[in-house]
Amino acid sequence: MVLEDESSKLAEEICNEIFEKIDKKRLMQLVRENKEVYLLLHKETREFYNVYVGENNKDFGEFLAIPVPKRFVLLEPDEEYFEVALKANIAIGIKGEKDFHG
Repeated sequence: MVLEDESSKLAEEICNEIFEKIDKKRLMQLVRENKEVYLLLHKETREFYNVYVGENNKDFGEFLAIPVPKRFVLLEPDEEYFEVALKANIAIGIKGEKDFHG
């Protein structure tokens, strides 16, 4: 997949940073084992901070909570599509939209 706009390029960089800190298979395992998994990004710097497991009904303050997609972990397990959906969610989160991929 070719990512072209600014938020997509940033999403690519953030995704690479995430996979340097947490293995893709481990992240997929967290999604399998938990109902809700989010990536926390600092709102100002857009740097990856941590993985949050739990409800997204709290104020994360200076952090943006990006949902980790479940579809390509649970329904159609595929690492490549999981990564593409994750990058899409990050790009959407950066743009401030709410239509995340499930």
